[in-house]
Amino acid sequence: MGDDALVVGLLNTLERELLPAIERGEAQAWGRANRLADAALALLSEADLEGIELPRQSVGALQALYAAARQTRADAAARTCALYTFVTRIRNAIDPQRRGRPPSIRPSAPPRPYSLLPPPERTMPPWVPDSGVLGGFRLVRPMASGGLGSLFLARRVEDDGDPLASDVVLKVPHDASALDAHVPEEELHACFRAEASALAAIPVHANLARILAFDVAARPKPFLVMELVEGRTLDEELQDGTMTTARALEILDGVLAGLDAMHATGVGHLDLKPDNVILRRGTGAATLVDFGLSGRTVRKKCGNPMYAPPEVWSDDRAPESAFAADAYSFACLAFETLTGKPLFDADDLFAVLRQHLVHDGVPPGIASLRARPELCKVAEIFQRALRANPAHRSRIRMMRTELARVAPQLRDRQWPITPNARWSSPPESEPSSAQDPDVSGARPIPTGEIDEMPWSDARVPRSA
Repeated sequence: MGDDALVVGLLNTLERELLPAIERGEAQAWGRANRLADAALALLSEADLEGIELPRQSVGALQALYAAARQTRADAAARTCALYTFVTRIRNAIDPQRRGRPPSIRPSAPPRPYSLLPPPERTMPPWVPDSGVLGGFRLVRPMASGGLGSLFLARRVEDDGDPLASDVVLKVPHDASALDAHVPEEELHACFRAEASALAAIPVHANLARILAFDVAARPKPFLVMELVEGRTLDEELQDGTMTTARALEILDGVLAGLDAMHATGVGHLDLKPDNVILRRGTGAATLVDFGLSGRTVRKKCGNPMYAPPEVWSDDRAPESAFAADAYSFACLAFETLTGKPLFDADDLFAVLRQHLVHDGVPPGIASLRARPELCKVAEIFQRALRANPAHRSRIRMMRTELARVAPQLRDRQWPITPNARWSSPPESEPSSAQDPDVSGARPIPTGEIDEMPWSDARVPRSA
């Protein structure tokens, strides 16, 4: 195996300096990119080169990718596409989590040919200064958009030109004008300041992305600086179908360890889902990221409908415990991690919300686990965390202890764990107590349109 650290430095230079230069049309950038690409390939082992399946031609791998891209793209677009494809394939090749990975246990499918990858969108919002610098950090490109703000890949201005310098993630509050529903700018900034205050208490922990700094007085936007956690998301691992039950249990224990550390300081994550669990490149440690909704109490109508608890979607009570909400979301995530299928899923948002609101700890997926005697104990752990009344749910620390007790009996089972098919259909009618919040804790089903939930992650859920 070659020197991975040096390869990573070369890839950083290719992606974060030369790719933008090529997009701008700088004349010398393409030639330099080809030289660095050849240098990166020279550092890799033969085994890695075989796994990458890059074209081997006398013109060089990067130039060959460019020739393939030119068949469907204009010159500048073909060059950026070729370079981003090259960088992505090399990163995957040197990822220790991919080396020695067991073959998929899912039914075999025809191998997918490597496709050319378009580079990520780099269009900056209008508030970004022409210099691209915010409070001593140069914004490289937008990364994602969450409930309360947008994320940008960034680097310290003082680190410009250093290929081995660590990049960071900057989070800034949304533009009020960019939201589907009107939210005053002052309210967005107030929420952002409250978030920064809560995040300042989060400890340094192996299973949590680090909060490096924040500046709530910066202009034109306040910002948070967070560690850039590199690796694959849990969602990507589940989609690959290469998970094992032992690895799933290890990941879940890491997630619980991170949540326990947050709860010990009085802060809940409140946006737990597979996309927000990154398996660190190098160590494979499950790391919680995106603390955009984190706080001490539930944020109403903020969260992903597949994982957020029922109290998030109802206005009938005052804001409730973030700890109980995290326990509910963890049970949803844990079920999916072990079985490969979401616990709650439907074709539209309100159908998913209804599924959350008509059960009291035993939705069909949990009932199907209970129907198998060897899975009954793990089903009971999830059942206690899924109670409709937040006050009746297990705490995260207790769940970690209980899951560790049953892990030895589950570790050697084939993944995905298959529930009993008899309980795979939803109940035909609601429990008689579902409309009485004092009895079961269930919430009335919300009404209205999706745009009445301005900060919710209201993506259409994927079908199981």
